[in-house]
Amino acid sequence: MLKAVLFDMDGLIFDTESIYKLSWQYAASEQNLDLSDDFYQQFIGVQDPECERILAEYFQDALDLSRYKQVRDDHFHRLRSNGIAFKPGFDQLFQDIKRRGLATAIVTSSHLTEVKYNFATSNYLPQFDLVITAEDVERGKPCPDCYQMAYTRLGFKAEECLVLEDSNNGVIAALAAGCPVVMVPDLVAPSDEVNTEAIVLNSLEQVIPHLNMLIEQ
Repeated sequence: MLKAVLFDMDGLIFDTESIYKLSWQYAASEQNLDLSDDFYQQFIGVQDPECERILAEYFQDALDLSRYKQVRDDHFHRLRSNGIAFKPGFDQLFQDIKRRGLATAIVTSSHLTEVKYNFATSNYLPQFDLVITAEDVERGKPCPDCYQMAYTRLGFKAEECLVLEDSNNGVIAALAAGCPVVMVPDLVAPSDEVNTEAIVLNSLEQVIPHLNMLIEQ
Protein backbone atom coordinates (compact mmCIF):
# COMPACT_ATOMS: atom_id res chain seq x y z
CA MET A 1 0.00 0.00 0.00
CA LEU A 2 1.27 3.45 -0.88
CA LYS A 3 2.41 5.46 2.13
CA ALA A 4 4.73 8.17 0.77
CA VAL A 5 5.64 10.15 -2.32
CA LEU A 6 9.29 11.08 -2.85
CA PHE A 7 9.91 14.08 -5.10
CA ASP A 8 12.98 15.00 -7.06
CA MET A 9 13.28 18.79 -7.25
CA ASP A 10 15.03 20.28 -10.29
CA GLY A 11 13.09 19.74 -13.47
CA LEU A 12 10.21 18.09 -11.61
CA ILE A 13 8.95 20.62 -9.04
CA PHE A 14 10.79 23.62 -10.49
CA ASP A 15 11.60 24.63 -14.05
CA THR A 16 15.32 24.91 -13.22
CA GLU A 17 17.01 22.43 -15.54
CA SER A 18 16.89 24.75 -18.55
CA ILE A 19 18.52 27.50 -16.48
CA TYR A 20 21.23 25.14 -15.25
CA LYS A 21 22.00 24.13 -18.81
CA LEU A 22 22.25 27.73 -20.00
CA SER A 23 24.69 28.54 -17.22
CA TRP A 24 26.88 25.48 -17.75
CA GLN A 25 27.02 26.21 -21.48
CA TYR A 26 27.63 29.93 -20.95
CA ALA A 27 30.62 29.24 -18.69
CA ALA A 28 32.08 26.88 -21.29
CA SER A 29 31.67 29.39 -24.11
CA GLU A 30 33.38 32.03 -21.94
CA GLN A 31 36.51 29.87 -22.30
CA ASN A 32 35.83 29.26 -26.03
CA LEU A 33 34.69 25.70 -25.36
CA ASP A 34 31.59 24.00 -26.73
CA LEU A 35 29.37 22.14 -24.25
CA SER A 36 26.74 20.60 -26.52
CA ASP A 37 23.17 19.75 -25.57
CA ASP A 38 23.90 16.06 -26.11
CA PHE A 39 26.97 16.11 -23.83
CA TYR A 40 25.11 18.05 -21.15
CA GLN A 41 22.34 15.45 -20.92
CA GLN A 42 24.56 13.12 -18.85
CA PHE A 43 24.72 15.82 -16.13
CA ILE A 44 20.98 15.93 -15.47
CA GLY A 45 20.14 14.49 -12.07
CA VAL A 46 23.83 14.13 -11.11
CA GLN A 47 25.64 16.03 -8.34
CA ASP A 48 27.85 18.92 -9.46
CA PRO A 49 31.23 17.46 -8.34
CA GLU A 50 30.74 14.40 -10.56
CA CYS A 51 29.66 16.59 -13.49
CA GLU A 52 32.70 18.80 -12.98
CA ARG A 53 34.97 15.74 -12.93
CA ILE A 54 33.51 14.57 -16.26
CA LEU A 55 33.89 18.08 -17.69
CA ALA A 56 37.53 18.39 -16.59
CA GLU A 57 38.32 14.96 -18.02
CA TYR A 58 36.67 15.87 -21.32
CA PHE A 59 38.26 19.30 -21.88
CA GLN A 60 41.49 18.52 -19.98
CA ASP A 61 44.02 21.41 -20.00
CA ALA A 62 41.74 23.60 -22.13
CA LEU A 63 39.48 24.12 -19.11
CA ASP A 64 40.19 26.35 -16.13
CA LEU A 65 37.78 24.61 -13.76
CA SER A 66 37.95 27.16 -10.93
CA ARG A 67 37.15 30.01 -13.30
CA TYR A 68 34.48 27.89 -14.97
CA LYS A 69 32.63 27.22 -11.70
CA GLN A 70 32.70 30.88 -10.70
CA VAL A 71 31.35 32.08 -14.06
CA ARG A 72 28.71 29.32 -14.13
CA ASP A 73 27.47 30.04 -10.61
CA ASP A 74 27.38 33.82 -11.13
CA HIS A 75 25.43 33.39 -14.36
CA PHE A 76 22.98 30.94 -12.77
CA HIS A 77 22.28 33.18 -9.78
CA ARG A 78 21.64 36.14 -12.10
CA LEU A 79 19.12 34.15 -14.10
CA ARG A 80 17.51 32.67 -11.01
CA SER A 81 17.10 36.09 -9.39
CA ASN A 82 14.15 36.62 -11.74
CA GLY A 83 12.33 33.80 -9.93
CA ILE A 84 11.92 30.08 -10.53
CA ALA A 85 8.57 28.83 -11.77
CA PHE A 86 6.86 25.77 -10.36
CA LYS A 87 6.14 23.11 -12.95
CA PRO A 88 2.48 22.98 -14.03
CA GLY A 89 0.35 20.77 -11.84
CA PHE A 90 2.61 20.70 -8.80
CA ASP A 91 0.22 22.50 -6.48
CA GLN A 92 -2.76 20.35 -7.45
CA LEU A 93 -0.73 17.15 -7.03
CA PHE A 94 0.81 18.20 -3.71
CA GLN A 95 -2.56 19.13 -2.24
CA ASP A 96 -4.02 15.82 -3.40
CA ILE A 97 -1.16 13.92 -1.73
CA LYS A 98 -1.60 15.84 1.54
CA ARG A 99 -5.37 15.26 1.46
CA ARG A 100 -4.74 11.52 1.29
CA GLY A 101 -2.47 11.70 4.36
CA LEU A 102 0.59 10.41 2.52
CA ALA A 103 4.07 11.34 3.71
CA THR A 104 6.22 13.45 1.40
CA ALA A 105 9.94 13.96 0.89
CA ILE A 106 12.27 15.91 -1.35
CA VAL A 107 15.19 13.81 -2.60
CA THR A 108 17.50 16.00 -4.68
CA SER A 109 21.06 16.14 -5.98
CA SER A 110 21.10 19.86 -5.18
CA HIS A 111 22.39 21.41 -1.96
CA LEU A 112 20.14 22.50 0.89
CA THR A 113 20.81 26.19 0.18
CA GLU A 114 19.39 25.69 -3.32
CA VAL A 115 16.31 23.96 -1.95
CA LYS A 116 15.64 26.79 0.51
CA TYR A 117 16.16 29.44 -2.16
CA ASN A 118 13.79 27.79 -4.63
CA PHE A 119 11.02 27.40 -2.04
CA ALA A 120 11.59 30.80 -0.37
CA THR A 121 8.54 32.47 -1.91
CA SER A 122 6.10 29.68 -0.98
CA ASN A 123 5.01 27.73 2.10
CA TYR A 124 5.56 24.26 0.64
CA LEU A 125 8.92 23.38 2.17
CA PRO A 126 7.78 23.10 5.81
CA GLN A 127 5.02 20.74 4.69
CA PHE A 128 7.48 18.08 3.51
CA ASP A 129 8.20 15.40 6.10
CA LEU A 130 11.81 14.96 4.98
CA VAL A 131 14.42 16.65 2.79
CA ILE A 132 17.42 14.70 1.46
CA THR A 133 20.07 16.80 -0.33
CA ALA A 134 23.59 16.45 -1.74
CA GLU A 135 25.02 16.99 1.75
CA ASP A 136 23.37 13.81 3.05
CA VAL A 137 24.92 11.18 0.76
CA GLU A 138 28.40 10.46 -0.56
CA ARG A 139 27.14 8.82 -3.73
CA GLY A 140 24.56 10.76 -5.71
CA LYS A 141 22.13 9.58 -8.35
CA PRO A 142 22.17 7.21 -10.26
CA CYS A 143 23.29 5.40 -7.10
CA PRO A 144 20.28 4.42 -4.93
CA ASP A 145 21.65 5.80 -1.63
CA CYS A 146 19.46 8.91 -1.43
CA TYR A 147 16.21 7.02 -1.95
CA GLN A 148 17.24 4.24 0.43
CA MET A 149 17.98 6.90 3.05
CA ALA A 150 14.61 8.58 2.41
CA TYR A 151 12.37 5.55 2.93
CA THR A 152 14.48 4.35 5.86
CA ARG A 153 14.19 7.68 7.67
CA LEU A 154 10.48 7.82 6.95
CA GLY A 155 10.11 4.34 8.41
CA PHE A 156 8.61 2.73 5.31
CA LYS A 157 9.52 -0.05 2.90
CA ALA A 158 10.80 0.76 -0.57
CA GLU A 159 7.67 -0.59 -2.26
CA GLU A 160 5.51 1.75 -0.14
CA CYS A 161 7.18 4.89 -1.54
CA LEU A 162 6.38 6.24 -5.00
CA VAL A 163 9.25 8.20 -6.55
CA LEU A 164 8.59 11.07 -8.97
CA GLU A 165 11.52 11.91 -11.24
CA ASP A 166 12.27 13.82 -14.42
CA SER A 167 15.68 12.34 -15.34
CA ASN A 168 16.94 8.93 -16.36
CA ASN A 169 19.65 9.04 -13.68
CA GLY A 170 17.03 9.72 -11.03
CA VAL A 171 14.78 6.92 -12.24
CA ILE A 172 17.71 4.48 -12.25
CA ALA A 173 18.52 5.47 -8.66
CA ALA A 174 14.92 4.94 -7.54
CA LEU A 175 14.57 1.60 -9.30
CA ALA A 176 17.83 0.39 -7.77
CA ALA A 177 16.42 1.38 -4.36
CA GLY A 178 13.41 -0.84 -5.02
CA CYS A 179 10.80 1.92 -5.33
CA PRO A 180 7.99 2.21 -7.88
CA VAL A 181 8.74 5.17 -10.16
CA VAL A 182 6.87 7.66 -12.30
CA MET A 183 8.95 9.74 -14.71
CA VAL A 184 7.72 13.09 -15.97
CA PRO A 185 10.46 13.95 -18.50
CA ASP A 186 11.86 17.47 -18.63
CA LEU A 187 14.91 17.99 -20.90
CA VAL A 188 15.72 14.35 -21.58
CA ALA A 189 13.52 11.65 -23.09
CA PRO A 190 13.25 8.37 -21.18
CA SER A 191 15.82 5.72 -22.05
CA ASP A 192 14.77 2.25 -23.21
CA GLU A 193 15.43 0.91 -19.69
CA VAL A 194 13.27 3.59 -18.10
CA ASN A 195 10.46 3.05 -20.60
CA THR A 196 10.45 -0.63 -19.63
CA GLU A 197 10.79 -0.32 -15.85
CA ALA A 198 8.98 2.94 -14.95
CA ILE A 199 5.68 4.65 -15.72
CA VAL A 200 6.26 7.63 -18.02
CA LEU A 201 3.70 10.46 -17.95
CA ASN A 202 3.52 13.81 -19.69
CA SER A 203 2.74 16.04 -16.70
CA LEU A 204 2.36 16.17 -12.93
CA GLU A 205 -1.40 16.41 -13.36
CA GLN A 206 -1.39 12.89 -14.78
CA VAL A 207 0.19 11.52 -11.59
CA ILE A 208 -3.06 11.88 -9.59
CA PRO A 209 -4.94 9.04 -11.38
CA HIS A 210 -1.81 6.90 -10.96
CA LEU A 211 -1.96 7.51 -7.19
CA ASN A 212 -5.52 6.20 -7.20
CA MET A 213 -4.38 2.95 -8.80
CA LEU A 214 -1.52 2.45 -6.35
CA ILE A 215 -3.68 3.14 -3.31
CA GLU A 216 -6.39 0.74 -4.50
CA GLN A 217 -3.92 -2.12 -5.01
